[in-house]
Amino acid sequence: MHSLLDNRATRPDRAGLHVVDLESDSDGSALADPAPAETSCTMTAAEVTAVVCAHPARLTNGMLTRALASVAAQTTPPAAMSVAVDLAREGAAVTRQRALDAVQTPWVAFLDSDDEWLPQHLEALCTVADSVERCIWVHSYFEPTGMGDPLGHFGLPFNPATPHHTTMTVLVRTDIAREVGFHGEHPDTRSPFCNEDWTFILGVCAIAVERDLIMMPLAERTWRYHGHGGNTSGMPHKGDAGR
Repeated sequence: MHSLLDNRATRPDRAGLHVVDLESDSDGSALADPAPAETSCTMTAAEVTAVVCAHPARLTNGMLTRALASVAAQTTPPAAMSVAVDLAREGAAVTRQRALDAVQTPWVAFLDSDDEWLPQHLEALCTVADSVERCIWVHSYFEPTGMGDPLGHFGLPFNPATPHHTTMTVLVRTDIAREVGFHGEHPDTRSPFCNEDWTFILGVCAIAVERDLIMMPLAERTWRYHGHGGNTSGMPHKGDAGR
C-alpha cells in the first residue's frame, strides 16, 4: 500500500487537489466517471476512494497528517484517496465537490481533515453495505474527543423520510453522491455553518425515498470526532481556517 504520509500526499497541485491510487502506487487527477454500482451491494474496500478535504492551515498543524494516517491504518484499506485543499478559501462545498469529481471508484468514503477513522472503520462499513440489498449509504457513530456528544443519535434507527444528522463521515455510492453534489454556503450569510453536509444528506435521503433504496446506520463507534476549538463548520474563514 502506498504511504499516505509522503510529500505527494501533503502537497496539492495548484488547484488544491491530489489523487493517490493506493493499489498501483501511482497518482493523477483523471476525472473519468466510475462504473455504475449494482443495485445490490457486492463491494469491498478496493472499490472505495477515501475523500479528505482540508484548508491550508491543516497542512501544517498536524490534523491532516493524523487523518491520512488513520486511512493508512485501515484493516481494509481503500483503493485510492482524493485529497482537496481549499487554497482559494471557497469553503467546504466547493472543496468537497472538487474531491468528489476526481473519484473513479463505485463508492466513496468521506473523512473530515480534523477527524480520524479507527482501524476497522472502512471494513465495518463495507461489510454492512455488502450485506444489505439496495444499500447506497452506510454511516456509523463516533467517539467524541475533546467535547461531549453534539448529536446524541447513537443507536437510533435511520429513516430517510424523517432524517437526522449523520455527519459527513459516511460511505456512499459515488453515482448517488455525484447526482446530489455539494452546493454553496448557507444562503443566510449570518449563519455560522456552511450546511453543505446537511444539504447533501437531505439530497441522498430524497433519492432513497423516491427509489426505495436503503441508507443504513451502524451502531458502532468507528471514528473519532475531534472538538478542538478550531472547528470551521465548513466555513472558509472560521476556526483554524482563518488563522
